[in-house]
Amino acid sequence: MSENNNKEGVTVKQIEEFTKKHRFEVVLCLSFILSLFFSFLFFGSGVAILFAAIGGGLGAIFPRKVEFATKQLFQFVFKQEQTTQLVLGIVALILSIFLPPAIFFILGSNGGRSLAQLSNSESPSSTRRD
Repeated sequence: MSENNNKEGVTVKQIEEFTKKHRFEVVLCLSFILSLFFSFLFFGSGVAILFAAIGGGLGAIFPRKVEFATKQLFQFVFKQEQTTQLVLGIVALILSIFLPPAIFFILGSNGGRSLAQLSNSESPSSTRRD
C-alpha cells in the first residue's frame, strides 16, 4: 500500500499567520459567534432580533452619527499599542458573553447605517437625514 504524505487542510502555522495579519477581523467574528451562542443561552433569540431591529432603525435614521461613532471607535483601537489592543479585544469578547444584546444592537445600527447610505447614494432626489 502506498501512503500519500500530502495532507490536505490548513496548518497551525498558516492559522497563526492569518490571525496575526487579521486579528481585528478575527476578534469581531469571535465576538459575533459568542454573542449568538450566549444570546440563545441567556436571553433567547427574540431579544437578539429585537435589539438588532432597534439598532437597525436608529442606524437608518441617524446614519452620520453611527458612522462617526464607529470611526471614532476604530481609530481609538488602532491608535493603541498591540498589548492594549489585545486587552480591548478580550474586553469585547467578555462583553459579547455577558451582554450579547448590546453586540446585536451595534451590529444592527451599522447595518441600518449601511442601508441608509446605500439608498441615499442610489436615489438622485434623496434628502440627507440628521
